[in-house]
Amino acid sequence: MKISEIFLSIQGEGKRTGNLSFFIRTNYCNLRCKFTSGNLCDSPYTSWYPEDNYNIGEMMVDSIIAEYRKFKTQDIVITGGEPVIQMKDLNTLCRTLKFVNSKSNITVETNGTFFGEYTGYSDLISISPKMKSSVPEGTEFENLHQKNRINTESLKKYEQGFRDGLYDIQWKFVINDENDMEEIITLQNEIGFSNENIYLMPEGIKKSELKAKRNLVLELCRKYKMNFSDRLQILFWENERGK
Repeated sequence: MKISEIFLSIQGEGKRTGNLSFFIRTNYCNLRCKFTSGNLCDSPYTSWYPEDNYNIGEMMVDSIIAEYRKFKTQDIVITGGEPVIQMKDLNTLCRTLKFVNSKSNITVETNGTFFGEYTGYSDLISISPKMKSSVPEGTEFENLHQKNRINTESLKKYEQGFRDGLYDIQWKFVINDENDMEEIITLQNEIGFSNENIYLMPEGIKKSELKAKRNLVLELCRKYKMNFSDRLQILFWENERGK
């Protein structure tokens, strides 16, 4: 499995914020986010620059499990990059983690562009669809990102699995400005996910950037009756790797 890093930290976003978690960050992504602020995504070393020398590289699922056994936290977070592009290995990883610790709570963080069997071994599917403000305009990846950033059929399958009681779900949206809300509402109407599962988060990779947008996002949460999520990993460590 292509792995960027493995580490112990706290979950910084969404429903399980603050929980001690074992993080498995996969390498490579099918999208290339570059926000209108000029920031790349918060883990560009897994997408824009996946050949970074600091990434772990190929790692057998058994080796990942061996690392988990050292900590055996209840919460496990599989993030990226985009984990679901490694579908077969992801299925095996989630299934094996559940076998090792049946009481674990596995969160898989995804952009929602692919759906897979791994959901049968996951507890929380954390979907972060990418809005228009994430399109890397003027780069070689602009058309690819625009074409692939939203897969409504995949998103509908995720929502249906939640309604069928297979797992919990959250929809996290990175907010650059209020213009993002029109697309979020349009997507919500098409997919049918409820406000109680929506989390709006300020865009930024520095504490100062989050601070500059936090009040706007809080007001949007009040206006649209949605949840607010801060990004503790940035507040505490300013997006330092392995934190």
